[in-house]
Amino acid sequence: MIEKAVKRVVGVEDAPPWLVREVFKKVEEGLDIASAVNYLAPRLSEIHRANLAKFRPGRASIRKASPFLTAELIERLGYGVQFVELFGHTLPAAVRGERLYTPVVTIFDGKRKSLYLAAKSKRLRESVVQLTTTEEVEGVLAEVVTVDKPPYYYLYVSANVARLIDGSRPIQAEVNRRYGDLYYYWRYFRERGYLVLVGREIGGVAVDLLAVGLGKYAVVSGAGRRKVGRLRKVVDSVYVL
Repeated sequence: MIEKAVKRVVGVEDAPPWLVREVFKKVEEGLDIASAVNYLAPRLSEIHRANLAKFRPGRASIRKASPFLTAELIERLGYGVQFVELFGHTLPAAVRGERLYTPVVTIFDGKRKSLYLAAKSKRLRESVVQLTTTEEVEGVLAEVVTVDKPPYYYLYVSANVARLIDGSRPIQAEVNRRYGDLYYYWRYFRERGYLVLVGREIGGVAVDLLAVGLGKYAVVSGAGRRKVGRLRKVVDSVYVL
């Protein structure tokens, strides 16, 4: 109930513990939940704007998010998504059948590592669709669009990528389940209006995903008790894979 009221006021479906306490103080004073959230709206908006300004993604953050941004694009085209191992990288891929995939590679810069990946994918050009945000690398031109409201950034391609996927020769590849689990949380938070970042550090701890709204939420894999304990001091909740 609180999350829905916050969503209408601020734009993110969020209710960190400190907000729940503030809301119920107002409820004890005789307000209903929606009215309590409305009363707190100026403060909530200020906190939300400050969080977004602090964690606004730069080029490095966007590049780290490329597998998930590309996976979203694949899903928007109507395909199922898996993350597969190819060329020593984990790549999003359109599901083409039972254990058959068309990997979709997005190149974000002309650095050596990216050029190596582009060269490798070119060898399988009948089976791999390559997108690129830079004219330094051959591929279908794509663009990362940034906006001031959810989802804050996404991948856009004007070309008919679905036609390229349908015309490709699908391959078998090993599926990376960890990336699939991370993508679940990426979608979960993005759908609720959070700014979601990949591979960020908070409180001196590197996390796989960081979701930012009124509160901050970390998703980590293979985290020990000490790491989780440190994270709990700087975020509102920790999700361990």
